[in-house]
Amino acid sequence: MTVSPTNKIREPRSVRGSSPILVRAVKHIVSPIDRLVMKVGRGRIPPPSSLVVPTLLLTVKGRRSGLERTTPLVFVRDGERFLVANARPAGERRNPWVFNLRAAGHGRVSLHGRSFAVSSRELHEPEIDQWWPEMVAVWPSFADHYANTGERTMFSLEPIRQNSDSAASPG
Repeated sequence: MTVSPTNKIREPRSVRGSSPILVRAVKHIVSPIDRLVMKVGRGRIPPPSSLVVPTLLLTVKGRRSGLERTTPLVFVRDGERFLVANARPAGERRNPWVFNLRAAGHGRVSLHGRSFAVSSRELHEPEIDQWWPEMVAVWPSFADHYANTGERTMFSLEPIRQNSDSAASPG
């Protein structure tokens, strides 16, 4: 607890990823470490951030570069599908993975040592409103970012069933 100049006791601020310093730490330290661990471990080692929140790696082809881009994302599971969200932090540019996924319509998810193709569908406001509380429960900073910018996006990622025995299914 801290004491304000007027000697009133205030509760300490919770440590969440919504402060500018933590936003930068996630962007420039945590996410690159997650990608490196998954690359070096060939997907068999979960990203370190998954120890704190459910995290998957989404790989999507860049809409301009054509290069594959991998992004660690917090998710909520709904049966076989994965719901991922983005709420832009104040002062940050829009996240490229949103534009890339929107343009591609599909990608690849790495989770629990498995990698599988997914199709994507952008959710609209009624569905976002339905799932938003669950996303915020997993990553409370989403609420702060949305309150500050009014921008949020959600996608449903659904595994693409393949007929070959070599295709990995979600685990």
